[in-house]
Amino acid sequence: MIALSHIYVLLPAYNEASSIIEVINGLKNKGIHNILVINDGSTDNTAQLVRQEPVHLVNHLINRGAGAAIQTGIELARHQGWPYIALMDADGQHDANDILVLKEKMEQSNCDLVVGSRFMKNGNQIPRTRIVFNFIANLMTNIFSKKKFTDSQSGLRLLNRKAIESINLELDGFGFCSEMLNKAEKADLKIEETATKVLYTKYSISKGQDFNVGITTAFNFLWNIFFK
Repeated sequence: MIALSHIYVLLPAYNEASSIIEVINGLKNKGIHNILVINDGSTDNTAQLVRQEPVHLVNHLINRGAGAAIQTGIELARHQGWPYIALMDADGQHDANDILVLKEKMEQSNCDLVVGSRFMKNGNQIPRTRIVFNFIANLMTNIFSKKKFTDSQSGLRLLNRKAIESINLELDGFGFCSEMLNKAEKADLKIEETATKVLYTKYSISKGQDFNVGITTAFNFLWNIFFK
């Protein structure tokens, strides 16, 4: 059994002042108190709000991107000897209870990395633009993967110590989602998916990838595959 006290939740945050405290409180209400916020060069008062909470905080001086923020969290977890880290978006689209769902899946399957899939859960209301973006991203990711993923772009994940030690991300942007799966397979890690909830609001939709970001993400991922 994985104790909740052994799971550290990483929240990459860029200008999330309107949602970050609610996300933190949601985790605490589920008994999850080990929380690391990676403030990725926010220009609002995200950092000031987080400093008032009993959580860990790391600040990037400039906005580097979600992948860079996650890699900062992985490196800290590696240095501190944290046994498990969960990745979760700070915009409020994820349900804190799904950290427990990821935990249960890891316990049952004895895997190294669990990805929360929005597309395995009946009842999730997913905007059409997100469905299209994720279809293309899944197609591209799965071309270079042994396993065929239903939600390669999910920001909701759980890594065990083996995964923490093995994965080093190079992509600063959203391409880290596919890159992590690619690197995990190269490291012979066992990867599983499990159905999780998602709640889209106007705010959370505005924080995600648009067409231009999607093209850049795809280019960076392919460049990393072929030339790194």
